[in-house]
Amino acid sequence: MLTADPAAELHACLDRVMDLPVDRLGPSGQGQLLRELTRAEARIAALRLRVLAEADRSRTAFQAGAASTGQWAAGLVNADQARAHHDVGLAQGLDRRSATRQALAGGEISQEHAAVIVRADRDLPPTVTPQQRETVETDLVARARALSPSALRKAARRALAAIETDPATVDAHENDLVAAEEAAAQKKVRLTLHDNEDGTVTGHFTVPVAQGQLLRKILQTITAPRRGRLGASQAQVGDNVGISTDWARARGEAFCELIEHLPTDHLHPRSAATLVVTIAEDVLRGALRVARLDTGGVLSAGEARRLACTSGLVPAVLGGATVPLDLGRSSRLFSEAQRTALTVRHHSCAADGCDRPIAWCELHHLDPWSAGGRTDLSNAVPLCHFHHRRIHDPEYAHAREPDGSIAFRRAAPRPVRPSPSNSESLAAGLAVVRTRS
Repeated sequence: MLTADPAAELHACLDRVMDLPVDRLGPSGQGQLLRELTRAEARIAALRLRVLAEADRSRTAFQAGAASTGQWAAGLVNADQARAHHDVGLAQGLDRRSATRQALAGGEISQEHAAVIVRADRDLPPTVTPQQRETVETDLVARARALSPSALRKAARRALAAIETDPATVDAHENDLVAAEEAAAQKKVRLTLHDNEDGTVTGHFTVPVAQGQLLRKILQTITAPRRGRLGASQAQVGDNVGISTDWARARGEAFCELIEHLPTDHLHPRSAATLVVTIAEDVLRGALRVARLDTGGVLSAGEARRLACTSGLVPAVLGGATVPLDLGRSSRLFSEAQRTALTVRHHSCAADGCDRPIAWCELHHLDPWSAGGRTDLSNAVPLCHFHHRRIHDPEYAHAREPDGSIAFRRAAPRPVRPSPSNSESLAAGLAVVRTRS
């Protein structure tokens, strides 16, 4: 029997933490506190999920007159039932996966990481043995310590690689998972429109990820600040004054513009309304392997082959013929063909740690064109708008890492010579006069 109230002790500890003078901790102290608070959140989440698992085993909800553990928990803490049911499912999954449960209890991974690992285990083929499942779980837990939940989710599609030496089998399993997601997404497709009778119409839609990413790419291109062509006058380019920072409204206006001009292929650059899919030639011929989108998403082999028959997709087929990509000094700007080819080598902004997809990036000359650099594919690197500005900022230094990424650091401040006082300036001037005389 408990001799003290652990919950009271926990809240007493939290009360002390709440009084910390975070404004006086400094960057190092704030960073350390943030890490420890995140670790504490994970440990509390692990304990909460243990309680849910035990409540489900002991049928606490039945004794309380609730229909399910999720309903009982939602009513107890005023939570949404859908979220509570999800947490109960995760608690049940963790009950059978000790490595993930221990890592979460130790604060090494988050609840989001744990949910990804549980889902990946459920998605493994039924032929996988219990020992092999433990190997896969251990591998994913190790990855979770260094990856964000979204990055782990992508890696988990290939979790079978921890126990399978045949790449074709891993490719086929990943393709099956993506294809199943696409099939489930197709059943969820919806569009509702409601006339508000005030001059506006409110709508809500759900579409598969391929069509959603295509729409997002089009709207982002329309709402991007106009850069103007080289040599354009100030009146033509504008000064960016008045650009809306209300991006929800900006996207809404772009959506209206898109609707008014459909169908068309002249309103905006064709590359803006095109998804670039990197796909191996053998996949087009029938192999099972996912295709990669320039927006960071993936398509199953079947969906990629279907879209390859339409004008909404440009397949960058590895091993196929290409258009000329090296322009030397004949052109100042990179071409759309070079941008398309670069998606084979880069999937995101080249800045170290940046996950902005290459579709959002601008192409930068590694060796500046003004200093003799060539407009060739080998001299091109994709940078998002933020890092493209930073690479030209004299207050920051940058270097190319062995893996091709660009690392930035604050440059050492330039020494500033003190301005001479009025008396010093006057004395210097008199000295010059005496010398000349």
